[in-house]
Amino acid sequence: MSEYTSPSFDELFAGGVQPERMIAIIIKSGSGVVTRGTVLGRVSQLSESDLYAGTPVTTPVNSTKSDGSQDPYCILADLTIDATTKDVRAAAYLDGEFNRNALKFGGADKVAQHEVAMRKIGLITKRVIK
Repeated sequence: MSEYTSPSFDELFAGGVQPERMIAIIIKSGSGVVTRGTVLGRVSQLSESDLYAGTPVTTPVNSTKSDGSQDPYCILADLTIDATTKDVRAAAYLDGEFNRNALKFGGADKVAQHEVAMRKIGLITKRVIK
């Protein structure tokens, strides 16, 4: 009989009062390797002629940009996405309670720069004590 092991603790979540809502997204080519917990900004969406019309096209939040990626939109749910050379489909959280120390951003951005904007769209940040 195999040994029982419990699943590892997911440090991304902080709370669980209500279930997180998820959405299908596209991470824009040129974003590089993006990992779970990265806060993403919406730079566009797929056109009405596309089979997946309206799907948001995202890239890591970076306050130095002015293409839409300066504003938080969602948080990457997938473990690792390589969008270095092509657009990649992924899953993301639209809202929920998240460990502020597990969140990642583009450029030199830090969580404190975006907490108010994130709160306004339902992405709640909390301190988690281990």
